[in-house]
Amino acid sequence: MKRLLAMLLSVTMLMTAFSAFAEQTAQQSERSGASMGTPPEGMGTPPEGMGTPPDGMGAPPEKPGGAPAGGPGGNGGPGSPGGDAPGSRQSQAEGQLGSWSMGGTNAGSIDGDDYAYDAALYITAEGVSEDQSAADRISEGTFDASEASGIVLNDAESGHNGILVWNADYAVTDAEINLLTDADGTDTCDFSGKGSAIAAFGADAHVIVSDSTIHTAGVATMPVFADDGATVTIKNSTLQSDGGTLYSEYMNTPSQTLMVAPPWILGIMGNARCTNMMGSNTTTNVIDSETSAGAWAVLSTDAGSNMTLNVYNSSLTLNNADESQYLLQAEGGEISETLDNPYTVRYGSGYGTYAIGNAAETFAGAEINVGTYATIFTGGSAVYTALEAGQTYALKNSAGETTASYTADEDKATEIHSDTFGFMAHQGSNTITIEKGTVVDSGFATFLVKTGASNQTLTASVDGAVITNGGVLIQVMDNDDATNGGMMGADDPLNTNGGSQNFIPYHTEEAGFSTESAAAGSETQRFTFTNGQYTGSIYNASGSDGLSGNTLSVTFGSGADYTGAIASTSAIHTTYEGSLAVRENGGYAFDSAEDAAAFAAEYQNTYFTINEYWNIGQVANLVHDNGANAIDITLTDDAVWRVTGTSLISSLTIQDNASVVIPEGITLTINGVSYTDCTLTAK
Repeated sequence: MKRLLAMLLSVTMLMTAFSAFAEQTAQQSERSGASMGTPPEGMGTPPEGMGTPPDGMGAPPEKPGGAPAGGPGGNGGPGSPGGDAPGSRQSQAEGQLGSWSMGGTNAGSIDGDDYAYDAALYITAEGVSEDQSAADRISEGTFDASEASGIVLNDAESGHNGILVWNADYAVTDAEINLLTDADGTDTCDFSGKGSAIAAFGADAHVIVSDSTIHTAGVATMPVFADDGATVTIKNSTLQSDGGTLYSEYMNTPSQTLMVAPPWILGIMGNARCTNMMGSNTTTNVIDSETSAGAWAVLSTDAGSNMTLNVYNSSLTLNNADESQYLLQAEGGEISETLDNPYTVRYGSGYGTYAIGNAAETFAGAEINVGTYATIFTGGSAVYTALEAGQTYALKNSAGETTASYTADEDKATEIHSDTFGFMAHQGSNTITIEKGTVVDSGFATFLVKTGASNQTLTASVDGAVITNGGVLIQVMDNDDATNGGMMGADDPLNTNGGSQNFIPYHTEEAGFSTESAAAGSETQRFTFTNGQYTGSIYNASGSDGLSGNTLSVTFGSGADYTGAIASTSAIHTTYEGSLAVRENGGYAFDSAEDAAAFAAEYQNTYFTINEYWNIGQVANLVHDNGANAIDITLTDDAVWRVTGTSLISSLTIQDNASVVIPEGITLTINGVSYTDCTLTAK
């Protein structure tokens, strides 16, 4: 399927990484007119003036000739789009159930298509669609129009679905579903749900999965998929996605028509997602459950808007910490010789969740175990909080409607354990709330904020959290999505997928720390810390690599006791050995140009390839004001800042009984005025 699309697509566009998705969508010859939705992972919002849909975009497509679309297999069966069911859609692509309109093929048949669903149970509002179900795959249990109970489903055929629900209420109870396939990404799709164990489509789909075990293997073969306003609630269940081996021709891309692995410029790799949400107003609830994936993502969201993820008393874990044990891609492929990620010592590469398209995510009493990030933010919000024994919680959707409830048996804080970073924000408008004893333990920076592209802003509120890191609390840097160079040229001899659809598979940068002036952008990154002891330095290196600098505003409020250095800086990418050297030095920035130059000569990573993707985001700092990387610090109430290293900020506001303690031998420079061996107060 994906390979077929790669041969059929023949676009020749000139674009950057941030306009690729929009222009590719507009030029899908067989699906022009499809709704754009939210750009896929790694893309975010195209730059101003880029990627604007052409006239006529936004309306769902029709089949060639304008005929209404049929259901899976083109038969227009009961309850399928194009059939006779009330409210059926008359303008979707052939076989399309959900919101994603970039699949399919321009061949005369949909065999091998993204929408050629082949399910053991195909459920509609009318009940079990017998002519669209292969119920003989179910070896035990019972099922009817409203429930499947105690079923056992073992299917090793690539591309098959387990249970597909379209605009119906359905319960799956005490099920054992194993889709352990050798799918390589050519006939499965985690944007359309083809190949998923349970897939739910439509605003009238309400699916409850309880007391069940779902295990999948194979590229883009997921336990659960939810799309187009569906609500899926997972209770007391275990979900595991192992991933598989990509077909050899696959090249890393942001194009959803081809994507079956994450964009490498996110600093992650793999091909397994445990769940995915798509479309508008889709909701996934995870309660008292264990979820895991090999590498890439545990609970993902993708193209869509206003999606909701509620995770209560559940775990999210990335497996495959030792990537050398698993063949990511068939021999001869772009990443078939990917080396083992030295950072992921406990967990697999990737993220716990992705927040995009105004997604709202809540984690209460959750445990997140990841190799790279707890959450990647590309235009969404997340709350990390605690459960209180005896408290009943309403789990709501984007409309504020209660979709499930949960009563806590014990007090339980959310815990995040990451081998590399805590959180990464790189595009869009984002909000993070961390509260009520939430533990955030990361091997390196807690907050990695990438700026200067797609108007990225982050507003973070941290109250009563327990945070440990590798010496850096906040690292603001230029967005290496953009500075990496974006997309291959259409005439690149390696660009075998055609057009300009593939990421440049290597990173380059000038040697040495930049000390040039930068232009100031309009964005401000805002953090507030209260009620806790916080450590790790805070650095703003935006504007180091040609993008606009951003202001960093940090407030320490009531009960905040902060220990660290805060400085405007210049940054360079480092090798793994360099990142260890920075951590061993407490994460501190260089305050000597000579020392910085010596470090860069030994450890700067001026060139690395996709096979060393983990170097994305790993930087070292030199204290430097480039004119656009301002830092404004405010202390209120009884907050304390204990300065531990050379610090350089633009402004300092001290209110109430707050103070800044600067020991002898340490210098804090505020707008050109230096202080040492003193305590600054509001007086």
